[in-house]
Amino acid sequence: MGYINIILISFAILYMLASTAMSQTFPKDWPMNPAPPEPLGLDGNWPQADVGPPPTPNFTKLIDLSKVANAPVNPSPVACGTNLPNDPFCNWSCTGCTRATDVVKCPNDLDWGLSFDDGPTVFTNTLLDYLESQNVRVTFFVIGSRVIQNPSILQKAFKAGHQIGVHTWSHPLLTSQSNEQIIAELSWTKLAIQTAINVTPIYMRPPFGDYDDRVRGICQQLNLTPTIWDLDTNDWMSQAYKNFQLDSIPNNFSEWVSDPNLMNKGHISLQHDLFNQTVNLVPLVVPIIKKANYNIKPISTCIGDNKPYLENIVLESSNSINYPNIQNDNTNNSTSNKSSSPNASNSTKLFI
Repeated sequence: MGYINIILISFAILYMLASTAMSQTFPKDWPMNPAPPEPLGLDGNWPQADVGPPPTPNFTKLIDLSKVANAPVNPSPVACGTNLPNDPFCNWSCTGCTRATDVVKCPNDLDWGLSFDDGPTVFTNTLLDYLESQNVRVTFFVIGSRVIQNPSILQKAFKAGHQIGVHTWSHPLLTSQSNEQIIAELSWTKLAIQTAINVTPIYMRPPFGDYDDRVRGICQQLNLTPTIWDLDTNDWMSQAYKNFQLDSIPNNFSEWVSDPNLMNKGHISLQHDLFNQTVNLVPLVVPIIKKANYNIKPISTCIGDNKPYLENIVLESSNSINYPNIQNDNTNNSTSNKSSSPNASNSTKLFI
């Protein structure tokens, strides 16, 4: 009996340590906009940038909250102690728990979903030019506040054939938000994207990977699929910590492609186009992946979905790049119809 008690106590200590460590992975101050915005933003009456939008009745009424899991609202930063050890609401932040509906990695060998969070920023322009030079298409999970500030950059990414996904309006820990706040964060971002590029994403990424069954339930009713990653560069630390070694980012990729447990398998990696120093390292990263014979592609494509939007927009693989003729300019100097959207009966193809 004494031996069993020791084991139980040991497990309890491990859970406490896991909870503490997980809480500490969330940066205390997330620098949401170190880059200056475009002179002309997205036309419209938008919530304040980088502040959680207030609950919006027109969005909230679209959700049947009786079908949403009754998971507790977490404090911020997330406290994982109440979720362990059973984790009844499958909180990825605390236990790495996923559901079958979550996108975690590319299922096929030698497929690599490069993804970038927190843009679009002026640094995204540099990234887009490089990716174009390499004939590479990736996924951008964008912040609503950045979209209204930098719509032409988002338009450039979309027209180049990159996948665009939702990453909330103000980058909060979603499990720390009320149901109504989560709905507002996601819905305002969807609307900003739709206004800027005339399509509505069906994939989202929770900031910090913080989500549970409550967040999943809301996403499901908003036609959004949670998408995370299996390989994290932790490049955000380069902005948060002065002693962060930037060469650790390409070194991570070199290790991943040579690790016997990881090499040749399908992956989704996480980086950020919010920071100049991390964007500047992408030209070191892409050759490492290509040299290991991986196919870099948007996440939706790597999981077999070539229609990552509600509208009938198709992402197709091609050796040549043919840009779609999408007329869209909803910046403040535009005279175009802001409420227009692609005709679902006509398929526009983006070649990647």
